[in-house]
Amino acid sequence: MRTPMRVKLVALGFVAAIPAVALANGYNVPNTNTRDLGLADSARAAQFSAAAVYANPAALAGLEGLNLSLGLSLLDLRNDWHGPGGTEAANAGVSGKMTASMEFHLAPPPAFFVAYGGKVREHGWGVGVGWNIVAGGNVFWPDDWAGRFRIIQVDRKVHAFYLTGGIEVVKGVKIGGGLVYYRTSEDLIQGINFITSEGQVELAASGGALSYDLSALVTPVEGFPLTLAVDYKHQGVQKLTGDAHFSNVPTALATSPMLQDQAVTHFLTIPNVLSLGAAYRVVPRLLLTAGFTFDRYVVYPRDVFAGDLGASVVVNRNYRNGVTYRLGGEFTVTPRLTVRAGALRDVSGLDTDAYNPSLPDSNAWAGALGATWAFTPDLALDAAVWYAHLDEVTATDTGPPPQAFPGRYNPQAFIYSLAVTWKDPLRTFIH
Repeated sequence: MRTPMRVKLVALGFVAAIPAVALANGYNVPNTNTRDLGLADSARAAQFSAAAVYANPAALAGLEGLNLSLGLSLLDLRNDWHGPGGTEAANAGVSGKMTASMEFHLAPPPAFFVAYGGKVREHGWGVGVGWNIVAGGNVFWPDDWAGRFRIIQVDRKVHAFYLTGGIEVVKGVKIGGGLVYYRTSEDLIQGINFITSEGQVELAASGGALSYDLSALVTPVEGFPLTLAVDYKHQGVQKLTGDAHFSNVPTALATSPMLQDQAVTHFLTIPNVLSLGAAYRVVPRLLLTAGFTFDRYVVYPRDVFAGDLGASVVVNRNYRNGVTYRLGGEFTVTPRLTVRAGALRDVSGLDTDAYNPSLPDSNAWAGALGATWAFTPDLALDAAVWYAHLDEVTATDTGPPPQAFPGRYNPQAFIYSLAVTWKDPLRTFIH
């Protein structure tokens, strides 16, 4: 009777790791277009380049000629864990050193956008394509840390590809939208406790889903420098398929189907996102921006993982919707130099009863600084730095899987970004 019970516990531990690394509010990657990053993504109503392909396609109707925005960022995600003591640790089966920190591992999210615009009968139009990463995981704990039987590594990237456009329907009103294709790849590693020895399971999976974007940009009063924006991205339900590979399985357990290499399937939903924005030009050299983002994470109540050799577990996640409040400002110092800053407050939909070290999520404060240096009127270099301090989280309702892993967590994140922007020398911006 002991071997079947041990196999059941090992399989449960393996499967419980999969839902824990699925998408959550803290897995949203900020808008890493460099100018937007420097404004804490508060500029949905102030898009003046090809980056509007993602941020607000309606603004593409304000471009003429060819416009490029090519950026690359470095994401540095950190998390410190402080374990519990006494009964809580014993009940969850946690032993060993009661502190750990994630290993240094940079992730390079791109932000590449190309757009072209013009006029028809004095009405602007524009189309564009783009690629960025909108969500993911960059979690690398030490191989020997106390939580290795929950998770060691999460390397997930949710790529988004865009084909969008915008038109000016009447003076002061632009609408836009288009297609969005999400494509996720992931690699996860978790330790397995075989009582007398340890092994690992590695999961590699990928999949995608087609979605869409709708947006609008309005100047309510002609001659008054206020613009309002709305952008909606529909959810994308992805079916991820791949393989699970087990290593160092004891001979006595090697014949169990649950511990053999097998094909895996699970569904990962990119939630609906609604972004609202406003921009006001106080004086010609000073622009103020504000934004609000609603992430519909209620679509993520649970995760289901299924292996083709019989492993199947449903794990509740109980995520609520998340919201973010944003402010920014941009000042033109000289014709060549523009500086900017932004701040935000993110309110996550996490449930501490289901908290897991694979998911460095929490409510957060973030701030950003950025600048643009124009080499010529058509060629410029953008730079930005972004920092998020996430509130300390203490896991509740802790215990063995599938309960939360006990302890206190202190996540934080840094992003460093550079981008080159270029526009057709014959191009002008339509105000």
